[in-house]
Amino acid sequence: MKQNQTFMQLLASRGILTADAGARLLQTFDGDAFSVLCHLAKIHPHRKAFLGRLWGDSIGISYVDTSKTLFQRDVLLKLPEEFARKHRIVLLYEFGEALTAAMTDPTNQAVLREAQRITGRIISPVFSLPEDIETAVELEYQSEDQLSALSSKIVTESVVISDITNLTRDELQNIAGDQGVVEFVKGLLLLAVRQRASDVHVEPGEEKVRVRFRIDGVLQEKSTLEKALLAPVLSRLKILSNLDITEKRKPQDGRISLTLPNRTVDLRFSSIPTIYGEKAVLRVLGDSRAKDIPDLVDLSFSSSNLKAVKRVVDTPYGIFFVTGPTGSGKTTTLFAMLKHLNKPGKNVTTIEDPIEYRLAGINQVQVNPAIDLDFPVALRSFLRQDPDVILVGEIRDQETAEIACRAALTGHLVLATMHANTSLQALTRLMDMGVQPDIIAPSVIGILSQRLVRKVCDNCKEKYFPPVEAVRRVIVMDGTEVPFYRGKGCNQCGQSGYSGRLGIHEMLLVNDAVRKGVVGGAPLAEIRGLAETAGYRTMRHDGIKKVLRGLTTLEEIERVTIAEEESDE
Repeated sequence: MKQNQTFMQLLASRGILTADAGARLLQTFDGDAFSVLCHLAKIHPHRKAFLGRLWGDSIGISYVDTSKTLFQRDVLLKLPEEFARKHRIVLLYEFGEALTAAMTDPTNQAVLREAQRITGRIISPVFSLPEDIETAVELEYQSEDQLSALSSKIVTESVVISDITNLTRDELQNIAGDQGVVEFVKGLLLLAVRQRASDVHVEPGEEKVRVRFRIDGVLQEKSTLEKALLAPVLSRLKILSNLDITEKRKPQDGRISLTLPNRTVDLRFSSIPTIYGEKAVLRVLGDSRAKDIPDLVDLSFSSSNLKAVKRVVDTPYGIFFVTGPTGSGKTTTLFAMLKHLNKPGKNVTTIEDPIEYRLAGINQVQVNPAIDLDFPVALRSFLRQDPDVILVGEIRDQETAEIACRAALTGHLVLATMHANTSLQALTRLMDMGVQPDIIAPSVIGILSQRLVRKVCDNCKEKYFPPVEAVRRVIVMDGTEVPFYRGKGCNQCGQSGYSGRLGIHEMLLVNDAVRKGVVGGAPLAEIRGLAETAGYRTMRHDGIKKVLRGLTTLEEIERVTIAEEESDE
């Protein structure tokens, strides 16, 4: 495997390295072409998949990126974790009579034969990079049963103290450093990443501790722990967050970095005291460097909303808001817009808290309260940096809002997020902050409001016909029976019937009629009428269209929106 002249020739022919540079690099790694591959993949992570395919081509084996592969869990578990870890092999899925396995060395016949003996099945190998297989093993073998077994082991084999009030810092650190506690906390975080959780809740009750994950926007209970585990688990999390482990009477906030072989996952830790002990919530921020920024066409916009968004990003100046609650995908939408705008002839600058994506070619600034670098300070500085496009992570107060609006009036395109329930309510939110209508009206060019709803699982999707009364609540019927879709529940979606999320949107383009209404102090209902004349449709309207297309369910739309007549009250 070390000798692979074909790979070195492919590197030269594809313009990755000159022949001379390749020869020097090969000499550096003692003739080991595989080490050259791993080195290049590490220093050029954006070309990792391309390099992996080149290596696969050179040995006549397909390349698979395990981070973008859907594992069949019942197949994965046919190989013991120890064997998978030792030989860098992980089973992916069943295909016909064979099991597909990702391997670092798919030419290793001895490992293949042993894997076939263990599983009793033919193994079809594909190639994956070592760090990707190591990460896959680390994540994919985590399970709720494994966590439960670990927690039971800690309670039965370790000295666990439920009352930490009188313990010294050293005693607390000893408890938090117990091997079982360390493994449990790491397993909890790994399971959250594997199951695509956005948040982890550790919630003490009177007798037990409940652990819940928020997956696709909905909290799901994952484990129930003995109350004696609360103190050591929270102490371990505080150590990882660099917080005071002796303080349990006040809220604390910190950050945790979970290091995996191929990336680092960032988490935000928050604890608050409750009547039954401290509650902790971990927000999984993810790995900004590993995130792929989607294109605008990938964000499930309707054709009319996509056209409106593209019209906004092609406008040379003005301020555009994306609104919605925390976790509704606002930052993803804004970065898809920045990706569209990111051209060599434009100066793009952002101020964010935190920085969730990294986009080459733009200037990104992280808020830092410790040195008084906040949104208003950064915005004022940006205006002296000859910007074309400015992104403001969040408009939180009057000062930031006014600077952003004035920047839009002086020839800059400003993109920003704001917390508001609907596009129309964003206008009143600006006024509530203290921004004058005669500044809002000429500066705001559009407002997009969005929510994320769960997608029907494609693997177990089925057609059904709901009761007529339920259908009449959302659409006008002409007597034709309308089919709807739902997921029956399968192993692939965790029996939920849903897999992944998509956006539902409402887009308000601010035209002259709406501007006159804002300046004139017109009530919201009147402004809505003016907007509807220009094509404005509610988020609920967009959601129901996606229900009829079989993408989501009525229950999901009911969960995240309210009927129009209720929203006008």
